[in-house]
Amino acid sequence: MSKRNWETIVRTTLVMTIALATFLYIRYSTEIEERERALEQHLASHYNISAGTYSIDGTLSLSGYVYDLTFEDEPDAAYTFHVKQATDGHHVKFEQAEGEQPARVQTFAP
Repeated sequence: MSKRNWETIVRTTLVMTIALATFLYIRYSTEIEERERALEQHLASHYNISAGTYSIDGTLSLSGYVYDLTFEDEPDAAYTFHVKQATDGHHVKFEQAEGEQPARVQTFAP
């Protein structure tokens, strides 16, 4: 192959890789935000907890989308929730609490 063909192949591959990475990043960001809103709505409707009383950090793990909540009045404790896509919206499940004597475990435990 000539040098020009190789340059075209490399350029095309690079553009495709960048486009795919951009698409995946936008998809991931959208999913994180959508499920975060679902978690906020779940906490507000089921436990009467407003979004201003905690900070939230979402990540993608092997088991799906996981969110850690830290409440302003309990900065040494973290509560982990798993949010899955369901046919009727989203399914929110309390996973665990970490830290020194988390006070809300009974609130979230099934």
